[in-house]
Amino acid sequence: MGLVRVPLNPSPHDERRQRHPAYPALLLLAVVVGLYFLFQHVEQLRELSAVRAQVADMERNIALGQQNTLDLEAQLRYATSNEYVVQMARGELGYIQEGDEVYILLDAPSAQVGNAPTAPDPVAEEGSFRPLDWSWWQSLFQQLQK
Repeated sequence: MGLVRVPLNPSPHDERRQRHPAYPALLLLAVVVGLYFLFQHVEQLRELSAVRAQVADMERNIALGQQNTLDLEAQLRYATSNEYVVQMARGELGYIQEGDEVYILLDAPSAQVGNAPTAPDPVAEEGSFRPLDWSWWQSLFQQLQK
């Protein structure tokens, strides 16, 4: 027979050393559950950050839309005002009001007295083609008619 040591007065130190046989499994389970909750919390924080960024982006878009609406309303008020109508009538259509001084600009006088100004010869002048110059087109058609 073997000798078994049985303490007569068990000390608290000896009892503490004795653990339940399922202690390592419970400890492992507690660590796994703790890590699971930690990772879930981190994932929720990441999703919360992404949602806050989307909210901030949407708020910026709303602010830009409101500013755009205010700008369009101001343009609409101006376009329906008398000031705009007068500006368009004078600038685009060439209308005048009573009391305006009208100046009519004439062509510059010819260098030689008594000679009528002649249109430039479009064939003779190379590089003088100007598609927006009406006098060039008139002289071209006059030469073609001859």
